Amino acid sequence: SLIELCDIDSNILDSTERLEVHDEVADLSQSPHSVVAEEPVSSSVGSAEEIVSSEQDNRRSVTEEESGVGETADAPVRRRRGTVRVNSIRGHKVTRKLSINPGDTIISTSQRDFVQLGGHQGHFHIAGPGALWKQQAKDGEVEAKVLKELNESSLHAYVPDFLGTKEHDGKRWIGMEDVMCHFTDGCGMDIKMGTRTFKEFEVKNQKLREDLYNKMVNLDPSEPTEQENTDKAVTKLRYMTFRERESSSQTLGFRVEAMKIWNQETNKDFKTLKYKDQVKNALKIYFNPLSRSGIEGFVRELENLSQLLEESTYFKEHEFVGTSLLFVYDRERVGIWMIDFGKTTEISDLVEGGQITHDKPWELGNYEDGYFFGLRNLLTVVKEIYDERGPEDETSQQYTTIRVN
Repeated sequence: SLIELCDIDSNILDSTERLEVHDEVADLSQSPHSVVAEEPVSSSVGSAEEIVSSEQDNRRSVTEEESGVGETADAPVRRRRGTVRVNSIRGHKVTRKLSINPGDTIISTSQRDFVQLGGHQGHFHIAGPGALWKQQAKDGEVEAKVLKELNESSLHAYVPDFLGTKEHDGKRWIGMEDVMCHFTDGCGMDIKMGTRTFKEFEVKNQKLREDLYNKMVNLDPSEPTEQENTDKAVTKLRYMTFRERESSSQTLGFRVEAMKIWNQETNKDFKTLKYKDQVKNALKIYFNPLSRSGIEGFVRELENLSQLLEESTYFKEHEFVGTSLLFVYDRERVGIWMIDFGKTTEISDLVEGGQITHDKPWELGNYEDGYFFGLRNLLTVVKEIYDERGPEDETSQQYTTIRVN
């Protein structure tokens, strides 16, 4: 899952390794997001591409001659001037650069920590200003491929920028935009989307497993059938569908994974919430610091994303299993991003017609993931929370969405 905070104090930027920025971007020495390695940065990542978001139009300026992420990285090499499509960040310019190797020690005097909302600890590292390294899964380079393709699709505005890949210390890493650096002291929430968070091939083996039976009994002793109690074993399909049923993934098509709001510890105690009212109350905790204007901004973000997904051929030709929506706000703006694509699979050659609806109930072999079912329910709940907020006076904080819509 995505990183929740990554603020690094700027006054500690090492003068011997000062990072290059475009002339039109504010000097990073004055930015709250400058970073520095304790030792000189390896030249293999020092020539990373720099990307600037501008509010002037709905495109991203790029350097006149962009190189990849370094000699050992396999980011696409662009040699021509021009622009590439990306969301415009309203009133906010940021440089994204891969300039630090994964795992390099970062000097920081910040009182705020580098915190993950979910996922495996240690799989994220600061990569440079506005950028992160994410360790790729052992089963291949699926996430890097999907993130790159999404950056080139009509959904580009709702995913982190893809900045290339790199091998370091025997591991493969994805360089990507750190979306939190568009915010000052941002509050994050991870929403796992869909009715199914496992891939079909994971559950096709009908072998009875004692370990999964024991896990089931630990979660709910009354769940196993008489035959399962006799066998003291269940198939992985049986266990995984049971596990999904224990959360709102089955009932609503989404579940709250974790959230972090001001002056509170990261909260991950939501996975057993099944019903709409329970989930709604959890979402109210996250939205509580916002004015009505801020919640309205999230409604607009969800509506825009829903429309883009409905029109996207790429989305229809892939199952988006185990992905999340990352919600972020600070005291001025709100935004949403699609994240976590390690289990996303192209299904155009696997189903009749080459596309799925993301809405029909899942059956083994139809590859449906329930993403639209979940997005529709999520939008309904957020709208209800917005409608339940009473009128606010003109002194209430007015929010903008992170994108110029």
